[in-house]
Amino acid sequence: MAKECKIIIVGGGIAGLCLALTLERIKVDYILLEAYPEIVAEVGAGIALHPNGLRILDQLGCYEDIISHVKRPVESIDVRNSRGESLASTTGWGKRLTERYGYPLIWIDRTALLRILYGHILDKSKLLTSKRVETVRQTGAAVQAITTDGSIHEGDILVGADGVHSRVRQEMLRESQNEEYADKISATFGCIFGVSSVIPGVSEACADRVLNKGFCYVIGSGPDDRVYWFLIKRLDRTLYGEEVSQFSTEEMEKILYEHRDDAIMPGVRLADLCRHQRNAVFTPMPEAVCSKWYSERVIVIGDSVHKMSSINAQGGNQAIESAAAFANALDSMLKENTPLTATEIQTVFSNVQETRFPRVKPMMELSHQRQHMDTLATPELEDIMLNKVPKSMLKMMLERWDEAFGPAVSLQMLPLPHRPKILPFHDERERHQFNIDGQGNRHI
Repeated sequence: MAKECKIIIVGGGIAGLCLALTLERIKVDYILLEAYPEIVAEVGAGIALHPNGLRILDQLGCYEDIISHVKRPVESIDVRNSRGESLASTTGWGKRLTERYGYPLIWIDRTALLRILYGHILDKSKLLTSKRVETVRQTGAAVQAITTDGSIHEGDILVGADGVHSRVRQEMLRESQNEEYADKISATFGCIFGVSSVIPGVSEACADRVLNKGFCYVIGSGPDDRVYWFLIKRLDRTLYGEEVSQFSTEEMEKILYEHRDDAIMPGVRLADLCRHQRNAVFTPMPEAVCSKWYSERVIVIGDSVHKMSSINAQGGNQAIESAAAFANALDSMLKENTPLTATEIQTVFSNVQETRFPRVKPMMELSHQRQHMDTLATPELEDIMLNKVPKSMLKMMLERWDEAFGPAVSLQMLPLPHRPKILPFHDERERHQFNIDGQGNRHI
């Protein structure tokens, strides 16, 4: 029996579909409004999924399908210089990460991930396409989403998961006139996200970094004979707010031509990737974590409220975590009270922001720092990255990932599939203690 609460989700990306699937599992009524004609469109490049994101996807029943599609996790990570030569090479990451955290690091097409999430949602009638939200109206007892086709959708709570230039967040600003909701994103770097067919010379199952002054590369080997490549380049000036929008094809082609002779790996140049290119897009790399995530009956999650550079490959994983954090707070409140009062809804929202802000803010700052490190922004950073980091890369990466994965969110109302690991996530230790104390019967 569905709980007495209706959620409107705006946006059918990773955060929106993860939340939709979770709400279906815990029997909370919802609808999802997607602006485009299709939920699963053939757009976007590759996405890296880390153990913190995969664990939630495992709870939702998607993990085995993801692994079956990917077939092979990341096995090697190299840091390379401007000649494409390896400064430090580490292998065995599939086994190492799975033993340590229970899950590997993988590359997957964003489209493939959306298709898997979509496939696991049983009631597709809840997913409405060609529904671009134009206005959000709060009536006190409810919230309404009014789309450009004139339809009105009413619910108890509206969740904006509609991307970096969130219409929902713009509507929160319009209604409240509170500058805390303003679009304060900025972009110092731009990125060409490319997908190419595999070519000789590109390492299999890799996640490599190529260091250069003023720009850098991330190279990943994905499923279906694909290479994901990211050319990250410092912009001529910092962009702000609405300036942070996709660059033209002409601007992208100009950059690709200027960098055509860049060495990626021995015997592989950017021009080689471009000759086998399947698609590419050039966008700024926006960075921001908003100071206020909610207003009355509306909350924003994912890229709508926290956006970080792709260089650390945590953006999608953090969107998944935020969807889980909202579901946790909502489910906990619905167990005690239904229907929810306005005050109880504010408590749900406050819990989400208090859980997530201290996690995503430093993660965004770390990714900003990484951009400067990999682009050798100062002589000091150049010395560190070319001479010191290679000597201790394995140790540094494990320490960084221990810190990043440990505090991750999981779905507290759903069982955690048994995945043996050396380092349990923090909330797994809490669940284990909960059982030892004899106060509940949750799975661990």
